[in-house]
Amino acid sequence: MSQASKIVSVEELDNTDARWINLVKINYEDGHGKPRAWEAMKRKGRPKTSIVDAVQVVAVLQRSSGPEVLLEKQFRPPTGKVCIEFPAGLMDEGETPEECALRELKEETGYIGEVVPERTGVRPVLMSAPASSSSTTFMINVKIDAKRPENQNPVAQLEDGEFIECFWVPLKDLYEACRRLQTEGFAIDGKVGAFAEGLEATKIWQ
Repeated sequence: MSQASKIVSVEELDNTDARWINLVKINYEDGHGKPRAWEAMKRKGRPKTSIVDAVQVVAVLQRSSGPEVLLEKQFRPPTGKVCIEFPAGLMDEGETPEECALRELKEETGYIGEVVPERTGVRPVLMSAPASSSSTTFMINVKIDAKRPENQNPVAQLEDGEFIECFWVPLKDLYEACRRLQTEGFAIDGKVGAFAEGLEATKIWQ
C-alpha cells in the first residue's frame, strides 16, 4: 500500500526569516487514496546539477596499528551540544560529489585526500531524516596519505562562525568511542552512529 501513496502538492509555510531551510506542507494521498498532509523541512539551494544536497566524508588513515577514521567536534545549536561528526558539507553548483568531498575535507580539516572509487559504480543516495526532511547526502570514502607533505601539519580553512576540532579514532574502537563520548556529554551525529553500529554488527554477525 505504501507504494501506492503519491504527492499531490507541496506548499511553503511561513519562511520569512529562513536562510537555509524552508518549512513546507506536503499534501499527498495514502495507499487507499485518502488525502493527507505532512509537515517537513526542505533545504534551499540544492545545485541543479546534483541529486544530493551534501556529502559525508569517511576519511581513513592507515597506520601500523590499523586504520583510523577522522572525526570532528562541532557545536550544533539544535542539539545544544558539541556534536561528533564526519567532515561534511553542501554541494556547490557544477562540482562533482568527489570534488565536494575533497574540498570540504581540506577546508574543514586541512587534510588532502584521495577518493576511493565506488566499488559498485553507483553511490546510494542517503536520506538524512526522511520523516522530517528531504535532505539527501552521499557518503564518500577518502584515503589519507600521512606521507604527503601537505598532511604533515594540516591547517583548516574555516569560515567565519565555524569552530571545528578534528581527532582520529581507530576504526576497531569507533563503537566504544561513540558510547564513551556520549557519556561525556557529546551528541553523536546519526551518520557516525550508524557507521559505528554497522562496524559492530560485522563483529556480532561476522
